[in-house]
Amino acid sequence: MHPVLIVMAVLGCADDGAQCQLIQRLPTTYASVNACNQAAETELGRLSDLDYPTIMAQCQADPGAVVADARQSGSR
Repeated sequence: MHPVLIVMAVLGCADDGAQCQLIQRLPTTYASVNACNQAAETELGRLSDLDYPTIMAQCQADPGAVVADARQSGSR
C-alpha cells in the first residue's frame, strides 16, 4: 500500500454553510487527516481577507500524490 498525503481544501460558503465552492487547495501536505485538522484553524486565520461570509477547511486525500508515489515505486 502506498502512503497517502492529505491536502487542505479551502471552501468559501454562504452564511448558512450549505452552499460552498472550492477557493483553493493549500500547497502544504499532511501525513494524516488529524494533522491537517489541527493545522486548519491557523491556516484559515491567514486567509481572513477572503470575501465570503464563511470560510471552511476540508482535509482530504490527495489522489495525485498516490499516483505519483505509485509511479516512483514502479520505476525502481
